[in-house]
Amino acid sequence: MACGSGKLTIQLVDEEAGPGAGGPKPFRGQNYEAIRAACLDEGILFRDPYFPAGADALGYDQLGPDSEKAKGVKWMRPHEFCAEPQFICEDMSRTDVCQGSLGNCWFLAAAASLTLYPRLLWRVVPPGQGFRDGYAGVFHFQLWQFGNWVDIVVDDRLPVREGKLMFVRSEQRNEFWASLLEKAYAKLHGSYEVMRGGHMNEAFVDFTGGVGEVLYLRQDTPGLFSALRHALAKESLVGATALSDRGEYRTEDGLVKGHAYSVTGTHKVSLGFTKVRLLRLRNPWGRVEWTGAWSDSCPRWDALPAEWRDALLVKKEDGEFWMELRDFLCHFDTVQICSLSPEVLGPHPAGGGWHIHTFQGRWVRGFNSGGSQPAAETFWTNPQFRLTLLEPDDEEDNEEGPWGGWGAAGANGPARGGRVPKCTVLLSLIQRNRRCLRLLSRWDTPHSRALLPGLLRADRSPFCARRDVSRRCRLRPGHYLVVPSAARAGDEADFTLRIFSERRHTAVEIDEAISADLHALTAPYVPLELGLEQLFKELAGEEEELGAPQLQALLSIALEPASVHPRTPADIGLRTCEQLLQCFVHGRSLALHDFQQLWSHLQRWQAIFDKFDRDASGTMNSHELRLALNAAGFHLNNQLTQALTSRHRDSRLRVDFERFVSCVAQLICIFRHCSQHLDGGEGVICLTRSQWLEVATF
Repeated sequence: MACGSGKLTIQLVDEEAGPGAGGPKPFRGQNYEAIRAACLDEGILFRDPYFPAGADALGYDQLGPDSEKAKGVKWMRPHEFCAEPQFICEDMSRTDVCQGSLGNCWFLAAAASLTLYPRLLWRVVPPGQGFRDGYAGVFHFQLWQFGNWVDIVVDDRLPVREGKLMFVRSEQRNEFWASLLEKAYAKLHGSYEVMRGGHMNEAFVDFTGGVGEVLYLRQDTPGLFSALRHALAKESLVGATALSDRGEYRTEDGLVKGHAYSVTGTHKVSLGFTKVRLLRLRNPWGRVEWTGAWSDSCPRWDALPAEWRDALLVKKEDGEFWMELRDFLCHFDTVQICSLSPEVLGPHPAGGGWHIHTFQGRWVRGFNSGGSQPAAETFWTNPQFRLTLLEPDDEEDNEEGPWGGWGAAGANGPARGGRVPKCTVLLSLIQRNRRCLRLLSRWDTPHSRALLPGLLRADRSPFCARRDVSRRCRLRPGHYLVVPSAARAGDEADFTLRIFSERRHTAVEIDEAISADLHALTAPYVPLELGLEQLFKELAGEEEELGAPQLQALLSIALEPASVHPRTPADIGLRTCEQLLQCFVHGRSLALHDFQQLWSHLQRWQAIFDKFDRDASGTMNSHELRLALNAAGFHLNNQLTQALTSRHRDSRLRVDFERFVSCVAQLICIFRHCSQHLDGGEGVICLTRSQWLEVATF
């Protein structure tokens, strides 16, 4: 075998980004400009083949083809039911977005918040679109999805019933940007109905690429007003929810329980010697407002100076109203805040930005989907990331707010001898398709059970049904471990983990290195028993060499269960024998001295297999396979281990001896191929990730 002694390490490096690599990716490969130009050339209006107007676009259950709500629906372009449609009437505002019959107030409240910040809005709703010059029935929007911006093209056929839009509409009935944005979101996720029910932070994150947090309120929540004011000043999107255990219903004072509201402003006013803290909220219905203290018709406004009253009070049934903080705490249960990432804030944000690391991963059943219970034996098979906090926050930013106590003592214990410098960290975990997640973080001692009772959790409620979960921590500078997990062991899904900090940090995935001890891959010479040598000669014939069929026949006899390892199954398939020939003689026939080397390796691999087949079942599980590969001299990263595990396990997630041999043979070929690029027998090879994928499928 062409592997010398020493150690070979494969270092993965990032590929250089090509021109336009950071731009949005066309969803389903549809390019807006190309489609628009083609339609104009042909004199036709665009009809989207990937989201055709019809029953499937509406939904599958309450909006399914046979449902009562889907009857009488017509798909019409705005100019077919509106005299002078416009994409945007003058300027967009938070009062443009009014809810229709779809239960997606979470999405609309987020869209209303987005209109507060034109710079963010124009990223999602690209300007230059309209129903006049250059109109071709096609529009496009940009949304953030799991680390990338995507550009989504839609046609302008909208669901109409009895001459009115079924879903979101603008307060100005001839304005359609919000309706078309809703359609783009429905296309991205499959139908309008999948938007029924949700959390504002999902839309907040999709609109900005930021990180969403949920703050569970109580009557004495400290620092809430300052935190909301600070968040809005930093262009964070903010919403609030009045939870309900019986769906949406209107209270006597004009609030809607079980409903999502936008938080659009804060203000302090002086009333005599009293400072009153006011929050401005908006109901995405565009109507139904708070009727209590500081509502539009409340006489308390008359006590304020005229300039304050004129600046703050808008007496209009637009769904927007002011509310005192103490009343807000009585009626609302959660606040959802989306802090913007550096990508959105730009290179020099006025309010300061975030330092960020992003990791894409996947939980795979039987490999690294260890579940969320730290006491379980599988927990530490979850992906693990090492976080190093380098610099504490500035002193003036170190005051305790509503998040200040989260996790501060959990990782480091209580502070002694005065104030200890802390680092603000946001951990964000997003999972595709499923919402029930947890995120856990702890000191960098992954196998220490003694530390588990102090583990920090991302979810703060008994039940968490969110696509996104996050955790804000105030931690001392130092080393930490971040362990993303699905709710149950065995759940499979893709995830995106993002780590934000106000000051510098480093973050790497644990076990990222890929290496092999080439010396360990060379088994000591073991003379063949006389009977085995004679059997080789009989099968080899006059050529004195074995092909794959003859090797299979020889091993079926030599590895029979009556040998010294009766637990190990005897059958070695023809495909595996071909791999062994590729591994030891580059695919040629096997001479006697080559077989002696192969037999030495098989004896060693059999001993390793038996050691880690702890229940004497003749198979290993995926976790035992990783340990066995380490014992055989291979140290692999999660990506390669996951690929090998998926390829070599059976339908019951088990690996028998033949599959183990096949796996080891493939690894030897990979490292032998890489070692050919070294001058000596030891060193480091740098590969881009695309080059690595080519090698890994060698």
